[in-house]
Amino acid sequence: MGEHDRLLVDFTLLESSKKNLKDIKKALEDIEEHRSDIRDIWGHDSIAGKMDDFVNNWDNYRRELLDNVEDLGKQVDTSLKSFEKLDLDLEKATEKKHSKSGGS
Repeated sequence: MGEHDRLLVDFTLLESSKKNLKDIKKALEDIEEHRSDIRDIWGHDSIAGKMDDFVNNWDNYRRELLDNVEDLGKQVDTSLKSFEKLDLDLEKATEKKHSKSGGS
């Protein structure tokens, strides 16, 4: 078997990706809590109104982005679990093969 016919899975990368996606999801969810906090910053009602329009538009895109981040997080989690199970199954199969052949 050569180097190019092996599957290498970076479990550390998958774990950190899973954590980072959770952090991104939380940050996107937490933005909604601060929405009313900034209204007074804009001062003039017309500016505040325009910013409300912008924030409402952003909310639509944020929800879509949040859904995509959540879906990607689920896919990473499923991939990680599948590769961990496969790795364990291969380890067991290898141990079984070695025990039958006398360890060589």
